[in-house]
Amino acid sequence: MKKKKDEFYYKNLNTCVEYSYEAAGLLQDTVKQYAKESLQERIAQMHEIEQQADFKKHKMMSVVSQAFITPIEREDLVALSNYLDDITDAVEDVLLQIYMCNIDEMREDILPMIKLLKKCIQALGDVIGELKNFKHSKKLAEYIIKVNDLEEQGDKLYMEAMHRLHQESDIRTIMIWRNIYECVEVCMDTCEHAADIVETVRMKNV
Repeated sequence: MKKKKDEFYYKNLNTCVEYSYEAAGLLQDTVKQYAKESLQERIAQMHEIEQQADFKKHKMMSVVSQAFITPIEREDLVALSNYLDDITDAVEDVLLQIYMCNIDEMREDILPMIKLLKKCIQALGDVIGELKNFKHSKKLAEYIIKVNDLEEQGDKLYMEAMHRLHQESDIRTIMIWRNIYECVEVCMDTCEHAADIVETVRMKNV
């Protein structure tokens, strides 16, 4: 019975990161085949993903609040669930920024950043998928390091994109794209924060 109850937590977390990955895929497709006139439709699709992810988070919070024993410490479950929800929210925010800023065409350096973000979420999915084996896993540390490495690559792309951006003379362009780049950077950072929570869980049980 306990094993079945524990499975709920791991399955819920896996589903949440799958929603994040789906959201990142939608964002990548939107940017790669950018059509300004279809943005509202894309936003509606993204919001549906975000709502589903939000429902999973609230379900987790409800179960955790009533549970007597959890497979990992309660505060770690809550933090991890919050971070996974934050990733999906942050991906949605990138799309909303593109819409609100009325972008006519994409800058070339945004696509590599979003492709890397998708890879980072996929790597985080490996971390979450291995979480249930955290006491004995020989792969978990390697998966966590991969997320950290991808986040560092994201930092470099962000820095170079900002460097190029600030060579522009148009202040409006600088302000708009600085916000968009920062939104992508927040996504990457949040992936790393989620992986760090799993690292904390692992270290507590070494």
